[in-house]
Amino acid sequence: MLAMWLTVGLGMDTALAAATNLPPAAPAGPPTAGQEQLMQRGYGMFMHFGINTFNQTEWSDGTLPVSSFNPTQLDCDQWVATAKQAGFRYVVLVTKHHDGFCLWPSAWTEYSVKNAPVQSNIVAGVAAACKKYHMQLGLYYSLWDRHEPTFQEKSLTNYVTYMKRQLRELLTSNGPICEIWFDGAWARPAADWDIPGVYALIKELQPDCQITVNHTIGVGQNVKNIGQPKDFQAGDAIRFFPVDFRTKDPNLARWDDPKDYRWHDQLYYLPFEHTLCLSDRWNWFQKKDVMPARSVDELEELFYWCTAHGNVLLLNVPPDQTGRQRPNERARVLELADRLGIRGGDKPLPRGPVDLALDQTVTATSTAAKSAASDAVDNSLETAWVAGSTNASLEISFAQPATFNRIAIMEEADMKDLGDGFSVERVFRVQRYNIEAYDGTQWRVIHTGKEIGACGVIHFFRRHTAEKLRLNILAATKPPGIYHLSVSDDHTRGIRE
Repeated sequence: MLAMWLTVGLGMDTALAAATNLPPAAPAGPPTAGQEQLMQRGYGMFMHFGINTFNQTEWSDGTLPVSSFNPTQLDCDQWVATAKQAGFRYVVLVTKHHDGFCLWPSAWTEYSVKNAPVQSNIVAGVAAACKKYHMQLGLYYSLWDRHEPTFQEKSLTNYVTYMKRQLRELLTSNGPICEIWFDGAWARPAADWDIPGVYALIKELQPDCQITVNHTIGVGQNVKNIGQPKDFQAGDAIRFFPVDFRTKDPNLARWDDPKDYRWHDQLYYLPFEHTLCLSDRWNWFQKKDVMPARSVDELEELFYWCTAHGNVLLLNVPPDQTGRQRPNERARVLELADRLGIRGGDKPLPRGPVDLALDQTVTATSTAAKSAASDAVDNSLETAWVAGSTNASLEISFAQPATFNRIAIMEEADMKDLGDGFSVERVFRVQRYNIEAYDGTQWRVIHTGKEIGACGVIHFFRRHTAEKLRLNILAATKPPGIYHLSVSDDHTRGIRE
């Protein structure tokens, strides 16, 4: 759908209006054809690979030697084959991170694979594998560039020219590109990036490509401050315009995530793409040591949450120093695919069971300051009920008796910094707990457990019907927190719409 309007208040010229595929105006919707395709894809594999992979870091400053980029068994085909087998619909490859190192032999810089020991055009390799396995390809590109000299100039004009030249290389040599994921815009004022001109260039070269700039939404009408997805309200300001969808790495949107956001006097429909690390240590780039992956239970719950209501999940599965994805992570995404019933990529994405606890009445025997019992059953996975003691109970009263055979509990953790600026180890507090159900006449213990961890999922062999449910924390190292407690019946699952 071509833009059908453009007001003078938007401050954009008619050439841009003719070239772009902007989201529709107020009161918002329906989505454009490109947005519909984005939402239909639903589930993508993020692939962080670059000079950081070989230097034990998440961010580098553009001075790491090109000679350090040296994958010994580079296999782009394996990456995409894994994505296909694991039910992903598309991949997004990091082509250039904040360090400025390029995974293709750009004519505009020497800081690229063309000067590395392994002189392989990795972007082209991934594009060829996408064509082979019938996968769609998206590209991540950092606006911030800590290596390119023109980025340090007072005016960003020369750097924007450099950036557009690189984007033209990427968008004219690798077949259809389904999305461009811009990052690092915080390094300069929003106006410096010429987002309208960049957007127009991309739409000229790849009309169906969907575009985002990370940290897309502001706080209320303040475009300078970055909004948090748990706080988004319809009509909040768009910080970078134009864009086709929202991101706020690495946060999670609310269950009732609004889609309508404001640029000047118009509202625009913008779906949300979540970014999530497969790694339990939240590392985007692989390190030398093998790190554990998140549990299948946690990944399943996050999948249902992140792909609900027209939103999208982009799950990071990065190659290691050999240039291959690690066996433990490959096995985990395949295990998740089997749990979801999507192995092979030709099956529709499922949705999770209906959460009967969501927004129900809840009380607690103790609650820490700046917390509420209701935070455990609200619309956000980023708010938590925190108990006021190591022995505490959380009680849910259902509006009408609930019949269920599944309970999922997501526990808040203490974060242990692993020293690279991003990676953390989660340390959980609960050591022993039980769950009671009240059937109208008496309380009965229906489950007893030890640790909860990131996500404890309890499957019951038979259905229970209860008017009330109680989580009792019986022992913990410190007063624990619960991000979310869901109660459901597996029979309420369905296909993602």
